[in-house]
Amino acid sequence: MPRNVIKLILVSALCLSVGIELFVGYLETQSASSPAVAATASIPVKEISGYRNWTKVNPEPQRMADRTAVLCVILKKDGPANPHRQKYVTVYVNETGRQAMLEQMRPAFPVGSVIVKEKLPENSSQAPELLTVMIKRGKGFNPTSGDWEYMVVDGTGSNVTAQGKLENCQSCHTAKPETDYVFRTYLPSEGASKLK
Repeated sequence: MPRNVIKLILVSALCLSVGIELFVGYLETQSASSPAVAATASIPVKEISGYRNWTKVNPEPQRMADRTAVLCVILKKDGPANPHRQKYVTVYVNETGRQAMLEQMRPAFPVGSVIVKEKLPENSSQAPELLTVMIKRGKGFNPTSGDWEYMVVDGTGSNVTAQGKLENCQSCHTAKPETDYVFRTYLPSEGASKLK
């Protein structure tokens, strides 16, 4: 085999190896930016403890609006491809965020507001298969997305699978700065008409 062919093969193999290492390193940094909280895997999540006693925003589960569902992307590599597609939701808000959620046309959620969205496979389902959570943090926490922290929790409310400035969440929510980065497509029509 001519020397040039051998050099070409070796250089190609080296480039492929470096490329694979760079790609693996990139994937590791992406998962590090939205880490699963393994240390608290069996402890109920304190930020959402007792959320079913909070204000229930929509009295009946609502089918996720197609326009919202289509915006979603993969939450995690071994999770559901789209946590909103063909799902029903029931939304709860804590007392801190109640007024902004239910009374303000252009809400400004105060620090400490927590929104929990139960993802249900059917409108008659009693147990959620997944919870998605938004927690309003202090100014400067996440300026790109209105200082919201995002969290994905299993349906029992005890296993956090992702938490932080989750790109998959904020890539959609940044489209709604006029409502403090919160989609409220699940508000019942009578509630939405009362917003001031």
